[in-house]
Amino acid sequence: MNLRDFDFFNALAELLSFTQVAKQFNVSQPTISHAMKRLEDYYNCDLIQKDPSHRFVVLTQEGEILKSHISHILDEFTVVESAIEHAKQHKIYVGFPPIIRARLLSSLLEVPGTVDLISKFDLVSGGSKSLLTKLLSGQLDFSLIGSIVPLTHPNLNVNLLYQREFYIFVAKDNPLAQKTEVTFEETLDYPYILLEDGFVHTKAFQNLSDKYRKKAQVLFRFSDVHTIGQMVRANAGITLMTDFLPFQDMAGVVKLPLVVDDKILFYVQYAYLRHAVLADELVAFVEMLDKLAKADGLM
Repeated sequence: MNLRDFDFFNALAELLSFTQVAKQFNVSQPTISHAMKRLEDYYNCDLIQKDPSHRFVVLTQEGEILKSHISHILDEFTVVESAIEHAKQHKIYVGFPPIIRARLLSSLLEVPGTVDLISKFDLVSGGSKSLLTKLLSGQLDFSLIGSIVPLTHPNLNVNLLYQREFYIFVAKDNPLAQKTEVTFEETLDYPYILLEDGFVHTKAFQNLSDKYRKKAQVLFRFSDVHTIGQMVRANAGITLMTDFLPFQDMAGVVKLPLVVDDKILFYVQYAYLRHAVLADELVAFVEMLDKLAKADGLM
């Protein structure tokens, strides 16, 4: 038995055809048959009901059991291979969403040794959704992740660093700027300029928009926060953001809290695979983040 046998079985359990699996992997049909025989010898049972013609495949109960676990088995092999490869290359891949990075780095850089420590990481940028997928697949060794509900996952160790409210940002000349707080419904008269899909901010906006029957208009979507700030300042539209972004102190931009019924929180956590063996540098980084969250009141 080898890992390739699991790949063949996984495909066969889905396609239920020796011919299609052989075509998918560009191998002969007997190759697939031999792989199934090796698995059956290993588990000492029939995984497939025998049909000499191989015209169709029916899994036995034991085969169904293996099918229910096979994707997890293959995923775990992938994660292990990635972790070992990273260690061999002396690489540490850390996910760092740009919005969270802007907030954390301003505090981290005040801690002695931060620059030297972070310089040892390969920082991977992107939205939290994308980074979470990469973390679970083993492409990342560690990641900062944002969410609108506290993150939980059976395969991850997760620790909450801080939480922040979402605010409406408008130009000082916008009529909304005179208010002390707003309902999301009051903002529906103005077009929104938002981050691209994949960022947690998009999900927060979607939830509020759904609440008010999807009446919110989206004028533009950008990946660059600074561009959004400039367009808001020019009164081209408004935006929904947390308050730790660079443009929150931009002259001509006003931050407005949402009323209690419309408030949504942004949670920032760090996460790594539950069975991961963290490099010494990552252990030091985790300790730094934990101390920072407590000492600076990021919560």
